[in-house]
Amino acid sequence: MMRPAELLIIENAKECPDFRYYLPLMKKAERNVTSHPDICIETCKALVEGVSKTIILSLEEGVRPEDIKDLDVSPLVKRAGKLLQQDDTIIEEGFVTRVASVAHFIGVLRNERGDISHGKAVPKVIQSNDKLANAILQVSSGLLIYMLDTYFTKLKDKRARAAQAELQKEQAADLEQVPYDDNQDFNSWLDESYPYDGKLSYSFALFSLYYEDYLVRLEEFRDIAEEEDE
Repeated sequence: MMRPAELLIIENAKECPDFRYYLPLMKKAERNVTSHPDICIETCKALVEGVSKTIILSLEEGVRPEDIKDLDVSPLVKRAGKLLQQDDTIIEEGFVTRVASVAHFIGVLRNERGDISHGKAVPKVIQSNDKLANAILQVSSGLLIYMLDTYFTKLKDKRARAAQAELQKEQAADLEQVPYDDNQDFNSWLDESYPYDGKLSYSFALFSLYYEDYLVRLEEFRDIAEEEDE
């Protein structure tokens, strides 16, 4: 049941290798559905809580681990969900609220019946059955799929925008590396080919007002010159 969430982590392991930390926990949750239902539920809670913390620390500026370490799972999920929202519509807001409610229920179950973080005396008075554990596993898996997929998509978009900005910066720098006076032969050819009535020569007017067009024409001029030399 956790397989789709596992695949998301595996597919994005190159860009986000730290998320592989959650893979053994996903296996543990599945492995204990029948034999130890409360361990399964507790592991599901840990997964949802951990992924939520990671999303908050990654997407919310200025947040430190110590700022969120004592928060319960429900506010963590709601906070992470708001960061993952695609827009501010009522539908998405309502979805985040309901997801947080589900996380709260999982957290309550874990606190009441968890076998690991809250050790229990034997005989254990209240135990969850495998049907409940299976339901929690399915809900947690669906929630993790949504959170992971949306997070990885946001991260890719963010990196793509950063790469585009860097490319534009480099292109702008390239545009500044061609001084007008370094291409007198080209400038003369332009001025002879396009007589310009005015105080400015055609080449300088093109260079000053339409610099990218100037570069395109310069590149064409150089290509023709190279072909003639051959």
